[in-house]
Amino acid sequence: MKNNFRMVLEMTSERLWWQKPLRIIQFNLQQKDAPLMDAEKIARESEEMGANVIVINAGGIVGWYPSQVRFHHVNEYMENGRDILREILDTCHARDIKVIARFDFALAEDYIYHQNPQWFARNPDGTVISRGNDRPGLWRRLYTTCINNGYQNEAVGLAVLNEVLDNYDVDGIFWNGGYSSPCWCGVCQEKYLTKYGKPIPEKASEFEADWLASCNTESTQKYWDLMRTKAPDKLFTRYYFPFNLDLGHNMTLPADNINERSRTGNMLCTEAQDVLSKGQKNIPEWSEPAIRMKMGRTMEELPSPIGIIHACPGMDWRHVGLPVPEFLYWSAQIKANGGSHWSTLTGICDTIEDKRILDGVTQLNQMIKKVEDDMDEAKCAAQVLLLSDDGTYVQGWADGLISNHIEFEMMAHYQLDLEKMKRYSVVVIPKGFAFPEGASRLLEEYVSTGGHLIVEGTSGIELSPVLHLLGIEGQIVCSEPMVAAYQRIEPAGSVLHTKLGNTGLVPLRGKVGFCVPKSNTEIYTTWVPPFAPADSVGAPPERASLPAAQTQVPLSMISKFKSGKVMYLAYEPSRLYREYGLNDFCKLIGAYIDIMLGEKKQLEVHAPHGVQISLFKKDNLYMLHLVNGVGQRPIKESIACHNIKFSLKLKPGQQVNNVEARISGRPVPYEVRDDVLTAELEELGVWDMVCVEFLS
Repeated sequence: MKNNFRMVLEMTSERLWWQKPLRIIQFNLQQKDAPLMDAEKIARESEEMGANVIVINAGGIVGWYPSQVRFHHVNEYMENGRDILREILDTCHARDIKVIARFDFALAEDYIYHQNPQWFARNPDGTVISRGNDRPGLWRRLYTTCINNGYQNEAVGLAVLNEVLDNYDVDGIFWNGGYSSPCWCGVCQEKYLTKYGKPIPEKASEFEADWLASCNTESTQKYWDLMRTKAPDKLFTRYYFPFNLDLGHNMTLPADNINERSRTGNMLCTEAQDVLSKGQKNIPEWSEPAIRMKMGRTMEELPSPIGIIHACPGMDWRHVGLPVPEFLYWSAQIKANGGSHWSTLTGICDTIEDKRILDGVTQLNQMIKKVEDDMDEAKCAAQVLLLSDDGTYVQGWADGLISNHIEFEMMAHYQLDLEKMKRYSVVVIPKGFAFPEGASRLLEEYVSTGGHLIVEGTSGIELSPVLHLLGIEGQIVCSEPMVAAYQRIEPAGSVLHTKLGNTGLVPLRGKVGFCVPKSNTEIYTTWVPPFAPADSVGAPPERASLPAAQTQVPLSMISKFKSGKVMYLAYEPSRLYREYGLNDFCKLIGAYIDIMLGEKKQLEVHAPHGVQISLFKKDNLYMLHLVNGVGQRPIKESIACHNIKFSLKLKPGQQVNNVEARISGRPVPYEVRDDVLTAELEELGVWDMVCVEFLS
């Protein structure tokens, strides 16, 4: 069956509202706030904050309209048959604000359990799974429902969606169903046994990797089929988690297959939560929103992915906002990387006591307005492609590239495509990459036709699909984990000094891949063995001499393969940077990319660490985003950066008409010499987009 997106394109040449620029605000409605809700005021304040779309609760755990579906619990604080869903639809539509209805069927009240105990999730011992037993206040107990049973499917969930589609002109559906909760009820036991031919394990951590995802997909498919039948022109969002998701209790969900997720929705969404309440030692990765948008953009036939940002420092502090400078920096990454931003708030403006975050959301949407028309349907102008799986190493590469102001795109291992790879001058394969079937042939052809490949890895078995491309003889022997080791810059690698400065040694730790280079392979760095075991590196200093200051064991090397080149890194540069953050590790990653791009490198940016860049193009425009994350996180105040210089290599004879900073409105001084544009942004606040306009 065709994807809904393609069906709609065939039906009309005009884009639907959800295929255009979006500024989304979600109000997570609280039941007891119902008497305080003034729909006209909510619509007006949403417009004043810059939203052209709002998301509100519609049904599931709590219904916000007088539902007739049995066992669909209607909010008891809506008096006299009040219909808040309809009120908000009417007032928002009068202001041309679209309304997405939120549904969540993961929990249900205890009285529903008492009438239908078969609908609910069970522990391995058969006990029902409750939530929030110790919540203060006179609330009825909630129980977790089973995704494979009636409540989340035909009996309630689908009936509720059908009811809303029949009676309310909602513009889209947000089904809050990103993943399935573990369940050991009789239905799940039988389903697991049928699917895998063995009993369901008692520990969720021992489930088959695709079990929970397959249950989620099967249930979502029913909602998606209903949407395609009754409302093919309406939005239906689908969650994706591009990396492993830690659920706690020794349970980790594997990364979602984004291709599979996109088959049961017409727009992808993801949550990049800036959870500060876990403490400074566990602060989220500084570039997480950017990376999530890059992964979401891999589905090119869908609109820009949505980045959902809860505007609070954690769910345990959901009634206050993130520090506004932190919120702006974190959220700006969404639009700057081609996504649509979605701010989530708890309550409505009248009940939100922290008015600072309302000002922050308003400020963000004002900035988005200034760039959204230019960015509408723009394409990323990256020269580097990072192949991705769910591992640590790909995230280390992503951080390293962002830290070096190198634009890149991503491609998951199950998306490997030769024609798409050929768009990029350099393709990076991180250590541990899960090579799909046929990868060896595709990567060989990419290099044979002039592509440049960077391969990281320490095991011949892991690298077997590309072993013949690496410029080495025989096999790779993986070392033991090492400390107190180094790599030495060899004469052929003198170009590395351009980045590193005057040093002959760079720290090294972890595993390396011992190998023998072919005679025509250029050696850039070599292995310097450990000078001491970990317990005696500090004393005595008299014995700190290097036992072998020079070896012939290569760690980074370049070889030619037909019309292309391959750089093999026989150690773990991505892990070293991600784990230790030394500037040398960062600069080496940048140097490797520069070497492989060579004269083809199009963009050079000179900005402080903490400034993220992204580059897009459309028609006669190039758009360079600069997002300012300078300073210790969480960011307490936005520290302006000054005199950020960049250069952009132009096509021969290409003429520049104007260079302007769209958000600040400042003109950007520039000059063009020898088909290279050089420009300088005098001041960068939170975020700006430098727009380079060429003569048509």
